[in-house]
Amino acid sequence: MNLQYQYLVEWTTALAMFAVIIVFLILFEPRWPPKVYACSLVPFLALWFGGNLYIMIAYGIEVQGNYTLLTATLPSLLYFWIAAKHRGGRFFFTFCLVDTAVIWMMMATNLIDYAVGGEGLVIFVLRVAALPVMIYVGWRFVRRPYLLLLRTVSRGWWLFAAMTGLFYVTLTIMSAIPTNLRQRPEDMPAAVMMLILLPLTYATIFIVLLQQDELFHARERQHTFEIQSAMMEQRVGELRDAEDRYRCERHDMRHRLLAIAAMLQQNDTKAALDYIGVSEQALAATAVERYCANPALDAVLSSYIRQAQELGIQVETQINLPAELPVPAVEVSTVFANALENMIHAVRDLPAEKRRITCKCMGSPCLMLEFSNPCGEDVRFGQDGLPVPRSAGHGIGTRSIAAFAEKYQAVCSFRVENGWFKLRLAL
Repeated sequence: MNLQYQYLVEWTTALAMFAVIIVFLILFEPRWPPKVYACSLVPFLALWFGGNLYIMIAYGIEVQGNYTLLTATLPSLLYFWIAAKHRGGRFFFTFCLVDTAVIWMMMATNLIDYAVGGEGLVIFVLRVAALPVMIYVGWRFVRRPYLLLLRTVSRGWWLFAAMTGLFYVTLTIMSAIPTNLRQRPEDMPAAVMMLILLPLTYATIFIVLLQQDELFHARERQHTFEIQSAMMEQRVGELRDAEDRYRCERHDMRHRLLAIAAMLQQNDTKAALDYIGVSEQALAATAVERYCANPALDAVLSSYIRQAQELGIQVETQINLPAELPVPAVEVSTVFANALENMIHAVRDLPAEKRRITCKCMGSPCLMLEFSNPCGEDVRFGQDGLPVPRSAGHGIGTRSIAAFAEKYQAVCSFRVENGWFKLRLAL
């Protein structure tokens, strides 16, 4: 390599370390609140980056490269493991994925420079161009789907983490041990094959993860469909029973009218009025309360409100929704089902006077929903703004609501106001 460009090439290593951290932060979810996370992240990065930069300047890039495991990899691994929301295989896969992606880029630019006889200049130009592109692509295209995969896919991560770990070790050894790859032309064919194999393997991994994610959502949709079908059948049964009662009342109405006429002929007004009151109560018993014009949503509301009332929960509703909604009724009813189920679960064990839930909805000028219930204890919120589940297995409903809001670009908020937990959604 031309000594004129070697100095610039060495500094691209510092840029690569910076890019590794930035890309990793793009794909990383902390478990701490934002302020706590920021207060720990900033000093850590200052020490981590400053220390490695000092070693490069004082002792040279080769010395820093020989000790990069101790000075860069292990400290960052330990810190982010402590701060990570998703640990286990998910964490190690993300950690190794970012490292191998940057190492892959550095090896590829090194081989391209060697092939064209660039003597270092091509390496510098390609790396300076590639690193910002990697950061942009990570933020613009990879972050959102990858974080969704971390949240929804729970199986297979350790296997994928083992694969990325082996790639990381192999690329590290192949690129710099015992000497720089440019000084070992006999190893270049194997390096090229490794560079081809790596993206193919990662593509296969992501296809498998996406298939698992789709399977998860398919099962969730199937489960929702089964619940809603049961609710619709129950609602149809209620309407059928009400229709039978109304038919009987209509049949008996002629006899009641004759009885009332006879009482009036005998000037027994009080008996006639009492009889009318009894008849009115019997007729009112045939009515079935409807909460909205949309059948699917009405069935969900009816089912959960009945559950709440059976548990002694006072339910307040202000619902003004049209039959046709701006989004599929099945998905909206899923939001209602999750919100109502969460509220019922939250207040069922409270004292009787605090067992209250409210549901306010309107369809104009836009679809706006508000669900609220008293808080029995402090509610903590995560980095994503969602309530932190108090135990494993909970929190699925809120994630489903958040996924609905993200899908349809709705404004969604979870907050506590004056002792009431409130969910608001506007579409």
